[in-house]
Amino acid sequence: MDYAKVADYLNESPLFACLSPADRLAIAAKMRSRHFARDEVIFHRDDEAGQVFLITAGTVKVSVPDDSGHEVVIALERGGDVFGELALFDDARRSASVTAITDTSALALGRADFMAVLERNPDSMRRMLGLLAKIVRRSTGHVEDLVFLDLPGRVAKCLLDISEASGTDQVELTQEDLAGFVGAARVSVNRVLADLEDRKAIKIGRRHIDIVDRDLLKSDIRY
Repeated sequence: MDYAKVADYLNESPLFACLSPADRLAIAAKMRSRHFARDEVIFHRDDEAGQVFLITAGTVKVSVPDDSGHEVVIALERGGDVFGELALFDDARRSASVTAITDTSALALGRADFMAVLERNPDSMRRMLGLLAKIVRRSTGHVEDLVFLDLPGRVAKCLLDISEASGTDQVELTQEDLAGFVGAARVSVNRVLADLEDRKAIKIGRRHIDIVDRDLLKSDIRY
């Protein structure tokens, strides 16, 4: 692994950008490359933690089971994003499962290795607190969507949010994953998607959905 190139990539991540070049290089030397195939489970909820992952390519979903055992998708993370970051805050087991939804490459870093550098950098510690706040806000916003939006609104907002985050009109998400994200049965989500396609708001592909009319999708989001 070219540690200098890894250190340069770390500079693009908000979590690592505040570190000095020397500290980023030290962290790069501790990171290990990992590759996950599409649909591979990276870790399960309640697994032992201890590592944080920085995605270099691909997309993963973060999910938890609901009361009936069905999967609820709570976040998608892609290139440049970090996942498993709660392992940096305590020694508890994983709070969610993470699965690759495309072929995914990542850099893995052990908690002890990161904390050794973090403790020397108060600014980086503040960044970590900001990251924790982001996690809380994201979870709160997801709950608000589930409570205040009807199913067509949740589907439309989910598609738009993922599209905006990825910077493309193609949403790489299966209908099953979308159902988990919006907290509904797949058959119900399929009906909503079919209606959106009939209205020329989207075009459904294999393992992806293309956004055709953003304004039409936005019109379905009514709180």
